[in-house]
Amino acid sequence: MRYPKLYEKLAPLGPIPEHEWERAESLAKEQGVERKGLFLRPGEAVDRFGLVLQGVFRLVRVSARGAEMVKAFRSEGDLVGAYAEMLMRVPSMTTIEALEPSRVLVFREQDIQTLEAAHVCWVRVLRRVAERHFLMKERREQEFLEFSAEERLDMFWAEHPHLKGRVPQRDVAAYLGITEVALSRIMSRRRKRAESEAD
Repeated sequence: MRYPKLYEKLAPLGPIPEHEWERAESLAKEQGVERKGLFLRPGEAVDRFGLVLQGVFRLVRVSARGAEMVKAFRSEGDLVGAYAEMLMRVPSMTTIEALEPSRVLVFREQDIQTLEAAHVCWVRVLRRVAERHFLMKERREQEFLEFSAEERLDMFWAEHPHLKGRVPQRDVAAYLGITEVALSRIMSRRRKRAESEAD
């Protein structure tokens, strides 16, 4: 098995025969993306997605006023792509940028169609990938409805401790839906509370 991260990501979603793993690995292509390089640009056709083998990506939308909104971060073992645009068959509205030198195992849409046509196991696996994507979106929406920015910050670091030191503070703020200044204030209040508790 050449790509154990692919196995770790997909094997829990359903049984996949060994020959199908071999078929999937033969269709995939590795792509390197340099720091600040783009895996996907706005306006491009969304005909591929990938599995992050190394590195961190940020998925960004830009508002009509020019403000960047960070939709998500993707790191080792995560799937990366503009899934909604692929389903709608519209050009990408998302920028996918590497925050550090990265490697991605890339599948083209036609590769997925080839796999689905060859064996029913891929139909099940891809359905479960879609279900998990939906649940992630639902949870993020619920976080914005129910929790404060400070609580969302705690939840973010609890879920993504591996991103500490790898993601700029401005991007964390954009992901939380607040300004970098507001995030600095939250962190300042926490430092003061910690100092007062230590006295």
